[in-house]
Amino acid sequence: MTYHRTLATLFGLWCGAAAPAQTGDNVLIVVADDLGVDQVAAYGEGGAPPRTTNVDALAARGVLFRNAWAAPSCSPARACLMTGRYGYRTGVGSPGAMLSANEISLPEALDTAGSGYAHAWIGKWHLGGGATQPNVAGWSHFAGLTGGGVRDYYRWTRTVNGQSAITTTYATTQIADDAIAWIQSQSGPWLCVLAFNAPHTPFHVPPAGLHSQTLTGTPTTNSIPHYKAAVEALDAELGRVLASLGSELARTNVIFLGDNGTPRAVTEAPFVRNHSKGTPYEGGVRVPFVVAGPAVSAGGREVSSVVAIADLFATAGELIGHQLVAPVIKSDSVSFAPYLANPSAGPQRAAIYAEGFTNGIDPLTDGFACVRDEAYKLIRRYAASGAATEELYHLPTDPFEGADLFSGGLTAGEQAARDRLAAHIDAVRDTTGRFAPFGGAGCIGSNGPPQISGAGTPTLGQSYDVRLSQGVSTGLVALTVGASKDAFGGIPLPVDLQLLGGGPGCFLYTSLEVTIPTATDPAGQAQISVPLPDEDLLLAGSIFHTWLGVDPGAPNNPLMVVTSPGLTAVPGR
Repeated sequence: MTYHRTLATLFGLWCGAAAPAQTGDNVLIVVADDLGVDQVAAYGEGGAPPRTTNVDALAARGVLFRNAWAAPSCSPARACLMTGRYGYRTGVGSPGAMLSANEISLPEALDTAGSGYAHAWIGKWHLGGGATQPNVAGWSHFAGLTGGGVRDYYRWTRTVNGQSAITTTYATTQIADDAIAWIQSQSGPWLCVLAFNAPHTPFHVPPAGLHSQTLTGTPTTNSIPHYKAAVEALDAELGRVLASLGSELARTNVIFLGDNGTPRAVTEAPFVRNHSKGTPYEGGVRVPFVVAGPAVSAGGREVSSVVAIADLFATAGELIGHQLVAPVIKSDSVSFAPYLANPSAGPQRAAIYAEGFTNGIDPLTDGFACVRDEAYKLIRRYAASGAATEELYHLPTDPFEGADLFSGGLTAGEQAARDRLAAHIDAVRDTTGRFAPFGGAGCIGSNGPPQISGAGTPTLGQSYDVRLSQGVSTGLVALTVGASKDAFGGIPLPVDLQLLGGGPGCFLYTSLEVTIPTATDPAGQAQISVPLPDEDLLLAGSIFHTWLGVDPGAPNNPLMVVTSPGLTAVPGR
């Protein structure tokens, strides 16, 4: 809850915009651990996938996303789901990282938006901290394992809201039991993340009634069928969870996905072992992503447009009828709900992004970043020397990334694709503080059209100045420190003040969470210094400013309020 204190105290901001009434539809987000598209029969891509009857049934009545990315490994995927933000922003780049308490989590956003939804995280956590960390992060109920996995599926430490004890119930079954128990205790709408530990290692022999594999040898010497048995056990227990919903299933949106691709040891042709979990290749980051429920129109179809695990944050808000916005903070989440409601919906994002880096090391000197659009994919590998290398692939003709286009020299079209994707990576990882103007300059006051400008550089831990020129002479003005330029209190921005008696061309461009009054000098100039806290959470976010002034001499302006254009301050390091 540190986020609340930091921004509320220093900026007075929060997501207070009005939202539609809740839909009442539940949201169940099911995460499989170490499961690529090759292991789900509905995708038709694996050579010999295990039996996934229940996931396939979801696809048959829902929407199957063909080109969905999560992350190369588990902790970064979970952090993206929780925050709607890439690892470069949260600092979670590889397994074992602790998600900062400053980050605004999905349950915190639900509560602050006044959604009225109960929420729980059931199963694998793997975002750091001790037994109480999931609850500290905002989940009102947690039951599962807080670490990265279990050493024994039949004997493991189960934590329930901070209290831990050894259980000997098969892990996949216990996690399903915990989800069923919590869901059945709810009397109103709910959101539940059901994060199975399966089919993550250790490879093992699941209970016989949960799988159809013939298991010979040991899990170590014959790992593939044991892995597939764990997948089938997960699918069977998912089916039990869904069956337990009864009539509630009709009002529950179910989202099933993997957190990363299939592990190398169990990857089979035509997929490539050295392009599996932990790598930036499709086998490492492309995952099953299936949605079924009341939000889906004309089910039983596929969407080829790209989507990302970070998009779950915004989509969850749209599915329950609330906009989950965290003001000032940079979000990477784009709702994929339009694909569910409209079979003809066009692409909602131009590209998707994933990365991997060593926790605590500068990502610009470590690991990799990758980005893809509908056709091309760029991989950039970083090094301590600062000399990054790149790979470029054309996925429609080379889905297993066997032919790096750089090896043969790029055509003009390929070079354009590379430059476009490289610019996307650079934009995600840009930490440069800057100003960006917006809005028009048509509001005329007694001293001409008021103008806004920034001085200095918006830098964490420092201050920057916002200046006014051509304002009213020796008059009262105020600077806004706003969270949005799109809406305020449910009212779309900008607001045309002429509708309220203002002058032509005068608009309110920003929300009004904070207004700082001051006076202009005889030349109509004013300046206010805005301090930025030294909080990484604010990096690359947006703070919106405009000047408002009382100007009795403004022509054709009975309201006597004049405004400057808008100015965005983007905090950097």
